This record gives sequence, structure tokens and C-alpha cells, in this order.
Amino acid sequence: ALTGTPGVGKTTVAALAASDGWTVVDIKAWAAKEGCVVAFDEADQAAVIDVKKLAKRMPAGGRLLFEGHLSHLLPVDVAWVVRCNPDVLRPRLAARGYSATKVVENLEAEALDLILQEALDGVPRVIQRDGTRRSPEALYKAFADAGLGSAKDDDLEPVDWSDRLPFE
Repeated sequence: ALTGTPGVGKTTVAALAASDGWTVVDIKAWAAKEGCVVAFDEADQAAVIDVKKLAKRMPAGGRLLFEGHLSHLLPVDVAWVVRCNPDVLRPRLAARGYSATKVVENLEAEALDLILQEALDGVPRVIQRDGTRRSPEALYKAFADAGLGSAKDDDLEPVDWSDRLPFE
């Protein structure tokens, strides 16, 4: 799984992984194709995906990389968690046209390690990297160099933005 808060650089890293031989599966597109989008959240302006239903349709084998901020909720062996400093993340989210409320929700999720904690709860091996000051190529290399299933321990690059809370 390639996961992280919206705007941290997952899609860019996924494109580099694809050029390196990975088969990248965009979670949103795959969920829509498989009939696993069960609603639309008006307040969040986002599709609601039935991750359990989607998990039952997991393809097998190969170098598959599931990309999206829900991918760590699928039955995967390793989660690559991309992190980004909220000061850098804020303008990226605003540029996407997110409401002020949605921007703050995502900044808080990033500062509270929400996706990292979910990944640690459900994925056998978690690799966390801070992409704030890395080029996309260096960030992809930092994940690829960490290896995949052979190591048992999580590999968590230190990240802490909790001192920035609360956001406005």
C-alpha cells in the first residue's frame, strides 16, 4: 500500500513506482470499477468506499502497489506511509479547492499521525518516510531501498508535527 494524507505526494511516487515496474492500482478508480463506492459524502465532497467489499476483490501476485489514502486498510503485506509537513501541505490542499474545514481536517490528521496509526494497527510491516524536503525520486528511492516483506520490523522515519495543533 502507498498511503498518506491527501496531498502528501502519493500519486507522484506511484508514477515513479510504475516506471520502475510496479503495477499501480488507484484505489478510487478501482473501487468505482468494482462497484465498491457506496455513497457520496456531500460535506467531504468525496466518494465513500466499502473497503471490506473491495478487499474481497484483491488481485493476487506480482508487484502490486495500491495507491490511495485508504490503501492501508486493505489486506496488504507492507504499507508505505508518505508524510508531509503541514506548512507545506496546507497550500497543496488549498490549491485542490478543498474547503477550509477539509483543509484543517487533513492537517490535523497529518499532525496526529492518523494514517500511520491505522497502518500500524492493521499492516504487518510499515515504512514511513517524510517527503517534505525530498524530491519525488528521492522519496520513491527511500521507500524502495527499505525493502518489502523480508524484514519484520517497522521502519519509521521520525516525524512529529503535533506541536502545530490546533490548526485554523
